[in-house]
Amino acid sequence: MFIKKLLGKIAYKLFYKEAKKYLHDKKGTDILLSRTERKALNNKLTLGSVWRKLSLLIQLLKSWVTGEYRDIPYKTISMIIVGLLYFISPIDIIPDFLFGFGYIDDAAVIALIFSQIDKDLLKYLEWKKNNDREE
Repeated sequence: MFIKKLLGKIAYKLFYKEAKKYLHDKKGTDILLSRTERKALNNKLTLGSVWRKLSLLIQLLKSWVTGEYRDIPYKTISMIIVGLLYFISPIDIIPDFLFGFGYIDDAAVIALIFSQIDKDLLKYLEWKKNNDREE
């Protein structure tokens, strides 16, 4: 748990200022989402159990960007963006090209963010479930 928190603090320090810019830049956020999805799909097997968590963060951010879902604090959105920026960044504690180890730090950051925003994720999942039924 200590390592997750340490990596989370590093990610936050590296990317918080950049993440704040995305809160008001729909086009930039769309590009971030595309880059994240592409990297995640290309590394789906390597990501293992983090794949589902990352996919949910991507879905939530997409719903927020399109305006479909806005019942979420800016702090949560900025944390998600920080995590995605860390994930796509070539600046890593453990370089991604190290087979089997390269995504350990990315997974830790995603897991930490996931655990810190769990209440907001549960609300989103409930909203999503209700809206999927209506369609």
